[in-house]
Amino acid sequence: MSVDLDDLDQLIITRLQENARTPFSKIAKEAGVSEATVFLRVKRLRQIGVVKAFRAIVSPSKVGKSLTAFILVRADPRKYTEVLSVVRNLVEVTEAYDVTGPYYLILRVDVSNKESLAKVIDLIGAVDGVSSTETAIVLKEVKENVGIKL
Repeated sequence: MSVDLDDLDQLIITRLQENARTPFSKIAKEAGVSEATVFLRVKRLRQIGVVKAFRAIVSPSKVGKSLTAFILVRADPRKYTEVLSVVRNLVEVTEAYDVTGPYYLILRVDVSNKESLAKVIDLIGAVDGVSSTETAIVLKEVKENVGIKL
């Protein structure tokens, strides 16, 4: 369900996506409203689920996870729930998407090296219900955008 956002909501969201640590006082000054107004708007945006969380975005390579790959998974639909359960618990899987098309899942994994990737691929391939996987190793990041343009 889409939510109607006014100009102030959009400004607040834009500034917080640029830097979640932006002081409410700075946003308030830019918007020409009180700091309390910004605080209440952020609180409301969180309550209605527009703002899901505030978190640090960590560079995988800076913490020893220099290899990123996408694993495309084909699965038996009768065992798909079990496949999802296993995938959710793999710490190497940083993103997982249920998709349409010939694959059931697309997984992003961040690991330290090729050997670690091979272990993850083997683990996923051994899950009862996984019929096949295909892996693409990321050579370089072309674009990363964790924000939504409003």
